[in-house]
Amino acid sequence: MIIKKYRRLVVFILLVLFGLVLTFSISAWMNISRAKAKSDIPEFTIENSSNRALQLAREGQQRYNVGRFDEAAQLWEEAAKAYKQMGDREGISKSLINRSQALQDLGLYPKACKTLLEAFAVKNPSCNQEQIENFLTNLSQQKNSISQTQAVGLRSLGEVLRRQGLLKQSKKVLQLSLSVLKESPEFSAVLLSLGNTERAIGKQIRDRWDYEVVSEIIDRKSQESALAPYQQAFNNYVQAATVTSASPISKIQAQLNHLNLLLEIGKWWEAQTNRRIASWSKFDESKLVERAKDFLSQLKVKLSQDAQVLQSQIESTLATLPLNRTAIYAQINFAQGLMQSKQIDKAEPILNSALQKALSLQDKRSETYALGYLGKLYQQQGRLNRAVEMTRQALILVPGQNITGDTREITYVWQAQLGNLLREQGDTKGAIAAYTAAFNTLQSLRNDLNANNRDIQFDFLQEVKPVYLELADLLLKSELSPSELSTLVVSNPKVTQDKVDANKPQNRLELARRVIESLQLAELDNFFQDPCSEETNVAVQIDDLDPQAAVIYPIVFKNRLEVILSLPEKRLQKVAIPVNEEQVNDVLDRLYDNLDNVTVNTSARNILSTSNPDPQELKENTQRVLPIFEQLYNWLIQPFETELNADKIKTLVFVLNGRLQKVPMAALYDGQKYLIEKYSVALVPSLQLIDSKILKQKQLKVLAAGVSEQIKVEEEVFPALTNVPKELNEIKEAFPSSLKLLNQEFTAKTIQNQLKSNFPVVHLATHGLFSSNPEKNFIITGDGKSISINELSALLSEAEENLELLVLSACETATGDERAVLGLAGTAVRSGARSTIATLWPVGDASTAEVMSKFYQDLKKPGEKKSDALRMAQLSLIEALKAKPPFEEIKTLPPHPYYWASYVLVGNWQ
Repeated sequence: MIIKKYRRLVVFILLVLFGLVLTFSISAWMNISRAKAKSDIPEFTIENSSNRALQLAREGQQRYNVGRFDEAAQLWEEAAKAYKQMGDREGISKSLINRSQALQDLGLYPKACKTLLEAFAVKNPSCNQEQIENFLTNLSQQKNSISQTQAVGLRSLGEVLRRQGLLKQSKKVLQLSLSVLKESPEFSAVLLSLGNTERAIGKQIRDRWDYEVVSEIIDRKSQESALAPYQQAFNNYVQAATVTSASPISKIQAQLNHLNLLLEIGKWWEAQTNRRIASWSKFDESKLVERAKDFLSQLKVKLSQDAQVLQSQIESTLATLPLNRTAIYAQINFAQGLMQSKQIDKAEPILNSALQKALSLQDKRSETYALGYLGKLYQQQGRLNRAVEMTRQALILVPGQNITGDTREITYVWQAQLGNLLREQGDTKGAIAAYTAAFNTLQSLRNDLNANNRDIQFDFLQEVKPVYLELADLLLKSELSPSELSTLVVSNPKVTQDKVDANKPQNRLELARRVIESLQLAELDNFFQDPCSEETNVAVQIDDLDPQAAVIYPIVFKNRLEVILSLPEKRLQKVAIPVNEEQVNDVLDRLYDNLDNVTVNTSARNILSTSNPDPQELKENTQRVLPIFEQLYNWLIQPFETELNADKIKTLVFVLNGRLQKVPMAALYDGQKYLIEKYSVALVPSLQLIDSKILKQKQLKVLAAGVSEQIKVEEEVFPALTNVPKELNEIKEAFPSSLKLLNQEFTAKTIQNQLKSNFPVVHLATHGLFSSNPEKNFIITGDGKSISINELSALLSEAEENLELLVLSACETATGDERAVLGLAGTAVRSGARSTIATLWPVGDASTAEVMSKFYQDLKKPGEKKSDALRMAQLSLIEALKAKPPFEEIKTLPPHPYYWASYVLVGNWQ
C-alpha cells in the first residue's frame, strides 16, 4: 500500500463518526496550547541552550503546536541526528518519541511505529508482529530499568499498535508504561490509552459472539455478561478521570469516551434483543420474549443511570478547560453524545459555543467540525435549509485547511451528509452529485481506511457502506438525462470502462452496478483489514466470461428490493420489488430460524443433529421452509424467467450482500423444482475479481488431504469423519496423478512442501470453520493442530502457480454470522485460488463423500465447468433422496435442502 508522504489522517472526525474518540488520548500529553505554562512533551534540559540539537527540538515543538506536523516531524528527526552526534541517548529518545507523535497526527502509523522502535534502539525496525513480540519479551525482562521517557514512548507505541489492530500487544505495552508512570502526571493519560485499547478489545469480542451466545445472554437476562467485554475499559476510564494527577484534558477525554461507550452498548444490545424478540415471537416462545423484554428494559435503566452521572461530570469538567482546539473537540464530542441520546436542545448551545471558540481562535479545522455537526443537528431538528447551509460551509472550509493537503476523511463525511440532506429536500440531482463525490472520495481512501484504522473494522457496516447504498439507490430511481449522467464519473483509478453505451437506462444501471461492485470489493478489503482484492483493470461484463451465464445483483434498500440482471450482450435490466428492508429481513430471519438456528428447537439443524430425528418435525419443518424459498424465488428469479429461458442461460451467478449471503441460492423453489434443478449456481464477491480462464481438465491433479480420526485440539474434541478415506480414495481414482495425505500425513508442512509440485486443485476433508472472527477461522490438521484461515491462505499462495480450485468439504460457516461467507470468499482471493467449494452448515461425511466423488467424476469430463459438476453432484443426491426418502412421512415432499443445499461454489465457476 502506498501512503502519501504528506498524509494528514484526521482521525478525530472519522472516529467520532464511528463512536470512537480515540485521538484525544494522544493529545493529552502534548503541548497543544501556547498558553500552557508547561509542555507535556518530554522536556529538553541541556545547559547549553544554543546547542543545535536543542534548538531543532524546540523548533519542532513550535511547529507542532500550530499544526504543522510534517515540518515538526522533520525537525525532530534532525534533532535526533544531532543528539546522536553528541552521544546523547536521552535526547535521541525524546526527539524520536516526539517525531512519532507528529507522524501519528499525519496518519502515518507504520512509520510512527518504526520510529518508536528506533527510539528504543531496536535494530532494523519493521514493526511486524514477531518483532513486537520479541521487543515486549526483552522489555519485560528489563522492567525495572525502564525510564520515564521510555514509559511515555511506550504509551505512544500502545496507541500506534491499537491503530494497527495489534490489540493484545497494545495492551501489554500500555501495562508496562503504566507500571513505570504510577507516580507521574502522565499516569492518567496512560490509563486513558489503556481504556481505549480495552474498549477496542471488548468491541472485538462482542462483535465476534455467535448468534447463540448473544441469545443465551439475553435469555439469562445477564447484564453482567452483556457488559463483561467492556468492564476493563470502564475501570480504566473511571480511574483516568478520578486519579489525583489527572489533568482537565485527560479527565474530560476519559469521561467522554466512557459516555460514548455506554451509548454504543445500549444501541447494540437494543438491536440484538429486538431481533431475538421478533424471532421468538414467530415460534410462540412467550417466555423467551418476556425475558428478552425484561433484559432490555433493565439494561437500558442501568446504562441510562450511568450516562446521566457522567453527563453531569462532563458538564462540570468542560467549564474548567482552557480555550484551545482540544477543548473545542471535547465540546463537539459531548454534543454528539447528546444528539445520540436525543437531547438535541442541550447539544445546540454546546455546538454554537464550540463554533464561536473556533472563530475566536481562527482555527479553521475546528470550525469545519463544528459547522458539520451543527448541520447534522439541524437535520435532526427538521431545519433542512439551515442544515444544508452549515454543511456547505463545512465543505467550503475543508480544502483551505493548512494541514497537509489530504482532507479526504472530513470531505467524504460532509459530502455524504449533504447528499442525505438534499435527498430529504427532494433535490435528487443534487443528492446524486453529492453522494457521487463522497463515493469517489471513499474509493480513493479504500486502502487507507483499512490500513490505518483497523479498530473501526466492524463500523464499516454502519458508516461507510451506507454511502455506497444511498448512491446506488438514487441512481436506480433517477430519471437523469444522458448529459446529466455523463457528468457523474464514478471514479476508480484501477478500472477503465471500455464499453460505454449512451442509452440512458443502461448508463444509469451500469453506474449503479459499478457502485455495488465497488461496495463488494471495499467490504471484502475491510473484512480482512487490508486491500486483498486486486480487481481487473477493465470493467468486467458477463459477456467477457461466459455467454451462457447471467449475473444477478439483489440489493436491499430501506423501502424496496431491487434486482439487477446482467445477460450476455444485453442491456442491464432491473426490477423493483415492493417490499421494504424490514420485510426482507423478516423472511431471511425466518429462513435462518427454520434452517440453521441452533437456538430454535425445531430448526432443521437441531432436528437432524439428533441420533433419532422425529419424522413429523422434519415434515413440518420442510413445509415451513419451502414457502420461504418460494418467496425468495419469486423475488429474485421469477421476474426474469422469460429472459433467462429465451437466452438459454445455464448458470446463475449471484453477487450477494448482507444477510442474503447466508441463503443457499440453489434451494430457491418455484413451487415444483429447486433452482439447482434448472441452473448451475455460483457466488462471486465481485465480477471484477474473476478472470476468464477456463479450467483445463487434462492437467488436473489433486492434493487431497483429510482427517478421519477423532482428534482433540486445545481441549475441544472433533468427531471422527469415517468416510474421509473413501472420499480421498475416489479422488485418487478419478485423477491418478493426485496425492493423498491422510491423518498424521496431513500437516501444514507437508502441504507447503507438496504445493511445490504444482497441484491445481487442493482438497481438504477436515473440520473447519469460517466466521467473522479471525480467531475462529481455522481448519484442523492430522497432527492435532489448527491452521487459521489467514495462515492457510498464506500457505496456498506460496504455490508456484495459482490454484484453480480449493475444496473444503467438511468446513462450515458460523451460525448466525452474516459476514462469515466473506471469510470463505476472501480465502480464495487471498490464496490466489480462482474458486472455492465449501459448505454453509455441517453435512454428514457419508453424503459428502458421495457428493465429492460425483463432483470429481464429472469434473474430469472434457469441457465440464466446475459449477456444472457441482450441480450434477447435488442433483445426484437429490435423486437419491427422492428414490429412497429417509422417512416415509416426507416421501411426498421435495428432499429437504438441509441434506443437499449446503455446498456452495464461490469464485470462477468455469
